[in-house]
Amino acid sequence: MSSPFIIFDNVAVRSGSQLYFAGAHWRVHDDEQWALIGPTGAGKSLLVKVLQGQFPVVQGKILYFFDGAPHGRSYLQRGEIALVSAEKQRELLQEYTGYHQARWQSSEGQDAPRAAELLTGASIEHTSPYEVTHLSVDETVYAARRKQAVEWLGIANLLERNVIHLSHGEMRKVLLARALMQAPRLLILDDPFGGLDQASRATLAHVLANLLAEGRQRLLLVTSRQDEIPPGVTHVLGVDGCRLATQGARATVLGGAFAQETLGQASSAAARRASDTPAKRETSPMPVSGWETLPPGVPLIDMRHVTVRYQGLTILDDITWNMQPGEHWAIRGPNGAGKSTLLSLILADNPQAYANQITLFGKPRGSGESIWDIKRHIGWVAPELSFFYRDHGNCLKVVCSGFFDSIGLYRQASAAQVQRARDWMQALDIAALADHPFQSLSVGEQRLVLLARALAKQPLLLILDEPCQGLDAPHRKRIVHLLDVLCRQTPLSLLYVTHHTDELPQAITHVMELEQGRLRNISQAGTDENGLA
Repeated sequence: MSSPFIIFDNVAVRSGSQLYFAGAHWRVHDDEQWALIGPTGAGKSLLVKVLQGQFPVVQGKILYFFDGAPHGRSYLQRGEIALVSAEKQRELLQEYTGYHQARWQSSEGQDAPRAAELLTGASIEHTSPYEVTHLSVDETVYAARRKQAVEWLGIANLLERNVIHLSHGEMRKVLLARALMQAPRLLILDDPFGGLDQASRATLAHVLANLLAEGRQRLLLVTSRQDEIPPGVTHVLGVDGCRLATQGARATVLGGAFAQETLGQASSAAARRASDTPAKRETSPMPVSGWETLPPGVPLIDMRHVTVRYQGLTILDDITWNMQPGEHWAIRGPNGAGKSTLLSLILADNPQAYANQITLFGKPRGSGESIWDIKRHIGWVAPELSFFYRDHGNCLKVVCSGFFDSIGLYRQASAAQVQRARDWMQALDIAALADHPFQSLSVGEQRLVLLARALAKQPLLLILDEPCQGLDAPHRKRIVHLLDVLCRQTPLSLLYVTHHTDELPQAITHVMELEQGRLRNISQAGTDENGLA
């Protein structure tokens, strides 16, 4: 017979003056593997923190049976729960750099470790999980675990790379290897497939299948995509409104109404608003006037034989490319292909732009323009932006900061700017978050706020790097539809990076494919060899 592993008994936790998960009952047995699902902002990340003991239990009790104690215990010992999440990735980056442009500065990150230095016993067992000390640990055990994790995830080529120079997807793989090396009692993977290319997702799915088949590692997978739940997961817990909404055997929960609303077809009121038909959404108020335009014949972007190298490693190799106003491009390629580096040149974050022949919005780089002259034409959303947005102001201020291209609001926004910010928050169905602290939001909610920030100044060019990462199906559909409307009704041009072709707007006109820093293919949408329509 199975034994209890974790028990929530009539639990309620407190954060500030608020109570969450009041009356929660949940029982996990030691022969079960669980997935956690729920809509954007439902409380999934909060529940993960509750499991880790980060919030005081003010009602009921949480019991852990990790060491075989017959009655369980209410406390955790160090290392018993390991978490891989966007928040953990942000903590790591902030340990070694304070701003997102540092990745492109050759003088930055000298004190940051190589990926291999994170994958040692001394690093893992230190109180600060990202620093190496001289503690006495059995490195032979960790070396064997590292060998297996590196082989499973295929990351041998990353071990000698500086961690702040890794792409978002590459860093996620390293953190997963680190978590596997810990051999925790419970491994929590929060959106583990986020930012991974198709081949990497397949590799991770294989790794998880092996872990689940072995049965030695208890797993909690947090996801908003039903197709990411491995077959070996036996049970599913659904949360909504910071309460436990449904739980039980996998087939029962995934076949029920809750999963259909959050992972499949929308049926709840909030989900219906997010996935309304285009005809209905066309009539919704949307700030579509006031966009700037370029003079006729002036390209948005013109690159000639662009090459970027770091410490002898070629990241971009002889890229020649031109983007005209009114075009909408998808940029595709595996992790490490050079997509983020290409975007950094356009965003004026990479100083190697001055060593290349690049013209942005009609002005050659190095002709006297400032980075702010360039950024005022661009709206940008990427996972890294939320990593470095430490401002503790409310969401309305975050959106208003987009007018000044600042991380934080240090200038007084005008009444007209505040109103436009509110209009965009309304268009994205996040008006209710205006007064909420940005740092209190879920990752998915933060992504929506940052999209409103990017659109508020109504730029010539909107650059979206994995904008739907961490969002549930209704919100993904809502964002993709909104972008299609914007591309039809405004002079906006779009650069869109994603590893999920089902997230691409229909408005995409061209596709660029990168591979190992080289331009593999350029095609019109619907004609490329991968069948993108």
